Amino acid sequence: MVSRAIIYTLIAVIAISIFANYSLYQSIHSLEKTSENLKQQNNELYQKTQELQQTLENYKQQNNDLAEKLSKATVPEKNDQTTVGREQTSIPSQSKGVSSSTESITAVAVRPVLVNDGFFETTTYEGTVMKITVDVRDGTGLALVNTEVPTGVDFQTSAKTAIKVAQKISGVDLSNKDVIFSISSKNNQELQAVDGPSAGAAMTALLTSDLSGKQIDDKVLITGTILPDGTIGRVGGVAEKADAAGKYGAKIFLVPNGQALAHVQSCDEKRSGVFIYRSCTLEEKPLSPIMEEKYGMKVIEVDTIEKASQYFNTKT
Repeated sequence: MVSRAIIYTLIAVIAISIFANYSLYQSIHSLEKTSENLKQQNNELYQKTQELQQTLENYKQQNNDLAEKLSKATVPEKNDQTTVGREQTSIPSQSKGVSSSTESITAVAVRPVLVNDGFFETTTYEGTVMKITVDVRDGTGLALVNTEVPTGVDFQTSAKTAIKVAQKISGVDLSNKDVIFSISSKNNQELQAVDGPSAGAAMTALLTSDLSGKQIDDKVLITGTILPDGTIGRVGGVAEKADAAGKYGAKIFLVPNGQALAHVQSCDEKRSGVFIYRSCTLEEKPLSPIMEEKYGMKVIEVDTIEKASQYFNTKT
């Protein structure tokens, strides 16, 4: 009886071991399949990125050609003055009783970062800052973008919309002016490509303040698209951009309505025998308290460029 019980016990142990090994094999096989799918997706993403960069290079060349033609066609006025420090340039306006001066604004963007853990390559995103300046010259109503890194169609479309909205708000007619937005960064390698409409609100705030003769508060940053009616539209990567704004030293970060939120991951672990089960969920939490604690920076929602300008033109 004892020997039979031992045999049954051994058979049970062997059966459990086989089942456990089979389950482990299935899990490994599933992980390998998932790994192959991720590799394929990364390869496809890399290929699309290369194609996009080539397209952006073409747009950059077109912009440079237009800027070169403009510089040859434009003769600077003798009474133009440039002052060092806040990089303001006085520009004579052809509109009666109206004068304008250009300033720079700091904008935020996200850039892709390729992470390799030795087995897999994954793409994450992190925030970065860039500087945008505007130059208004006598011309024929062109909207140009001057940058050392490629720009995409969305960015150029945003520049045109920014000009239309700024004209409407300031009351200044730019039909006989060319507006040139220049983009730069301390490390242009960080901005592999400038695209997307998320700098539209920043460009509009910059040009509106410029045409109105008001200074930009450099401690206020903004992200958001700009719509033809002056409404600020939604964007992606708000949390990453907020982090970049905080590191830059901003005191106020303006975001579109409904986007002052952060997705915070919380995980719970439960043990069942030798196994540990971990479940994670994403929770939406207000972004401002997180940034205030981390950087002393408030995150404020705005829905129009007029409301945003109230923060830009009032020193914090």
